[in-house]
Amino acid sequence: MWRNTRLVLVLAALLPAPRLIGQTEPIPIGRPPQWGLAAGYGFTWHLNHGRSNEHVLLFVPAVGFRVSSRLEYILEAHLAQYFTPSGTMFGVMPLGGRLFLGSGRTLPYVSIGGGFGWTNLEIEEIDRRFNFLLQGSVGVRRALSEADAFTLEARLSHISNGGTKSPNLGLNCLVVLAGWRFR
Repeated sequence: MWRNTRLVLVLAALLPAPRLIGQTEPIPIGRPPQWGLAAGYGFTWHLNHGRSNEHVLLFVPAVGFRVSSRLEYILEAHLAQYFTPSGTMFGVMPLGGRLFLGSGRTLPYVSIGGGFGWTNLEIEEIDRRFNFLLQGSVGVRRALSEADAFTLEARLSHISNGGTKSPNLGLNCLVVLAGWRFR
């Protein structure tokens, strides 16, 4: 009897497997690149002894390419307007990835990225026109349809000269972004 019960359990587990795999795969095989546009507001997060109290409006156009069922390669632009004092930052982040966790229409994710950019911002933490960009974020993506999704993300954005000139404090901002992903 125990042997028959095990056989029934194994068969029951195997039969729905293809359907479950299709439902739990956040990035389906063959999905074309997915475009995105996010915008958000942030403020300085003092991780160093810098004294600036910057506020930023950040725009992030991006495109994501499927690497696996849970991982995307992300290419982003970084367009920022700073307010206290006023300044801008334009950059590109060619190194990026987003890892989706869980399954279903609402997917949490973690993301990292790196790149470079140019700024006219003149504050203690940034002393060069050319700087490096790093970001780490956590977010959630809610599918609206097969092609469209809404995102909400908290991002730590770091801008610094990468040690090319001392002191290398860097500007750290915590930014909340809302976005739309589409094909």
